[in-house]
Amino acid sequence: MSRQSNTHRILYAVARGDAFGGSSLHVMDMSKRLSEEGHIVRVLVGGTEDMEVPRRFANSGIDFVCLPSLGREINPLKDTKAALAMRREIQRFNPDLISLHASKAGAIGRVAALGINCPLVYTPHCWSFVEGFSKAALYQFIEKLLAPAATQIVTVSEDERQFGLSKGVGKAESTCTIHNGVRDRYADQNPPAFSHEGARLIMVGRFEEQKDQPLLIDALSRITDLDWRLTFIGDGPLRPDCIKQTEELELRDRIEFSGYSESVDNTLTKHDIFALITNWEGFPRSILEAMAASLPVVVTDIGGSRESVLDGATGCLVSSKDINGLADTLRNLIVDQEMREQMGAAGRARYLEHFTFETMFSNYEKLYRSLIEASRSQKRSGIKTADSVPSTSPPYPSVTPVSAGNIKAAKTTNGIQTSH
Repeated sequence: MSRQSNTHRILYAVARGDAFGGSSLHVMDMSKRLSEEGHIVRVLVGGTEDMEVPRRFANSGIDFVCLPSLGREINPLKDTKAALAMRREIQRFNPDLISLHASKAGAIGRVAALGINCPLVYTPHCWSFVEGFSKAALYQFIEKLLAPAATQIVTVSEDERQFGLSKGVGKAESTCTIHNGVRDRYADQNPPAFSHEGARLIMVGRFEEQKDQPLLIDALSRITDLDWRLTFIGDGPLRPDCIKQTEELELRDRIEFSGYSESVDNTLTKHDIFALITNWEGFPRSILEAMAASLPVVVTDIGGSRESVLDGATGCLVSSKDINGLADTLRNLIVDQEMREQMGAAGRARYLEHFTFETMFSNYEKLYRSLIEASRSQKRSGIKTADSVPSTSPPYPSVTPVSAGNIKAAKTTNGIQTSH
């Protein structure tokens, strides 16, 4: 029986099954929505069923297959087994489109799909050869080598797209930017009204080398004359080091380590300021979640953060490793409740205009449909998909950044730059 033209078989792949992050959340949300739209979706995920990501996929009713040999680290033997296993699953599922997420699944998946006449979309989420990654030169070589195997490379920020192109990864005509988007869980809620004194800060992220919780702790240790409290949401191998750091700085009574949480919606609304201090990023979803919750954000000016945050209007951008600039920015926000409220309101307005899940889903769905239709047309003409990459980027590239002047800007305060 021939497939209905409006129903597609989509196969996703994500490597890391042990830690639920931005790429696995993206795959989960997209899979659920595509299934609701009537498409047939399956996810290949690294690890075993008892791990966090497969468990959450199961709880969400997602059809998934675990690949025990597919892991985060490079291991020639396991990677060969993973590629063979993935190829078997591709042939078994017979997809109309393959969508690979993050660098490891992207590499193994492109090798596994070689010779299979099916459009393939690769979303790195954050290039594995940005500054700070170990083995960056090796990863860059792998990405350059495998780039032609993807029908379309989708970056989550224009910064990421331009960085990849500058390193010779992919071609401009076969790469596009689709910004992340998150669901609006605050549509029926009023902006939070706080009765507590001082300011409550929150940072959400795993305690790994990517994030820089230690710098945030050090910066806050310089403004202990102010009334503030900080909540860390997340777990990871570096968490004990950060707990020790707070004890050495005598901040243990001000900083709470809440551990891992599957949902931070209600927790965000109990805080005044969201912080994401980090060493590298693609386009952080946590920033968008904070903006949706009407929180002002303080984030490291790295990766695609500038494409979501309007410095001085919806939050503040701070230079990487600039402890003095971070401390000054936090001081200004902690002492000025009016500024926090204005930034929070402007951030939610920007989120609603550009970064909802519906906007992201619509862009991906258009991309998927265009590639599948082109593939079917090429098959009818006897042309292999891999030999015919679209000559122009899809008509839905990155969101054009709006001027801070279009949003009611927060008042200028020393240490915070207001965009105009």
